[in-house]
Amino acid sequence: MIVLPPHGARAALDAGLARIAAEDHRWHAVLALDPAATRFAAALDRNGTPRGPLHGVTIAIKDNIDLAGMATTSGCRALETAMPTGDATVVARLRAAGAVPIAKTNLSEFSFEIRSRSSLGGDVLCPFDPATTAGGSSGGSAVAVARGYAMAALGTDTGGSIRIPAAINGLVGFRPAHGTLPMTGIAPLAPSTDTVGPITTSVADALLIYRVIGGRIGSLHPRARIGVLRQACGDDPRVLAAMAEGCARLARAGVTLVDPFAVEGLEDWLGGRHIVDVEFAAAFDAYLASHFVPGTAPRSLAELIASGRYLADHAEALRRRMAADPAEAMAILARHAGLSRALRRAMARAAVDGLIYPTLRVVPDSLDNPKGGWAAELAARTGWPAISVPVVAAPGVRPIGVELLLPAGDEARLFMLAGELELV
Repeated sequence: MIVLPPHGARAALDAGLARIAAEDHRWHAVLALDPAATRFAAALDRNGTPRGPLHGVTIAIKDNIDLAGMATTSGCRALETAMPTGDATVVARLRAAGAVPIAKTNLSEFSFEIRSRSSLGGDVLCPFDPATTAGGSSGGSAVAVARGYAMAALGTDTGGSIRIPAAINGLVGFRPAHGTLPMTGIAPLAPSTDTVGPITTSVADALLIYRVIGGRIGSLHPRARIGVLRQACGDDPRVLAAMAEGCARLARAGVTLVDPFAVEGLEDWLGGRHIVDVEFAAAFDAYLASHFVPGTAPRSLAELIASGRYLADHAEALRRRMAADPAEAMAILARHAGLSRALRRAMARAAVDGLIYPTLRVVPDSLDNPKGGWAAELAARTGWPAISVPVVAAPGVRPIGVELLLPAGDEARLFMLAGELELV
């Protein structure tokens, strides 16, 4: 849990910088340090009184989010000098609350994948198993928190990119409901599902940061019935053990579990083309054309591709997405709406308020994209808020991410239930 630095902002910052210098050559989580951080932390200490609820708290920022005075690279060599004109709105709100941005973090280039590999930073490795991926696309943000470089981090989530690396690295990752937080100053992937949110060591910290960056929490409804979505569980015994433990914790807290809960035709609703395939090219092209200080970045996606300064792994995806017809988005978004209706109908029939399932069906075993299943897409395609919480099934066992999904507007109950999943 975030504890305001007892010895001042500068001391907290120096501790994080020392850890980065000592060990990040092993994990590749950090792309660049904020050169203004020391000056900002010192100013906070001179002020004498707390600036806000995050006074002196160090924050790592995913490098597709603008931080004044630093390039926003999206992990791409062609964007290594791409200079924004100021902070993203959410970063400005963190600063106003006293948080100290410490570094820009490595990610999946363009946020394309659920591993974190970029042409600027290579692979972000998982501290639990350095032969495996830390997950993506916000993998550097997750490892920065897991290894104590920063007290919390910002990531982005289009189809799971906050929750997946949080789950892999034993952290809490919160995806807010789509449209609840401003995306100004953040590189687009698919605007119809893009979100920004926190990666933290506790549910309470995720809630605190969510509120600071503009999130609102409604009234808490005391009744809680949760459907156990066995369709999403897979067969990995480690994942199933964490699910069993998570469900047991909710039951002990008085939550009624409907187990199993199923949605007829669910995987059919999740099939077809992905919204990223048809929205990325136009959105990123417009971003390049108008977002950066002139002369610091390519002015179009075509110019970026022509430079050849990007991860070769993405050549086919870039070609395919450049050729996509943006008009196809209407049909894809109609499927998203159909999925939302199907979930609401099934939840109404079972009288459940939300769902629980593993964030990933597997534990990564290589540097490849993990075959994690479709569960993380439920929040992305409905636009509902979701939170991944690490659950330890037995002492000494690696934590596994268990996810809760509730409809938008029920964030108070979502955070309450997430708190019950935590091992106190």
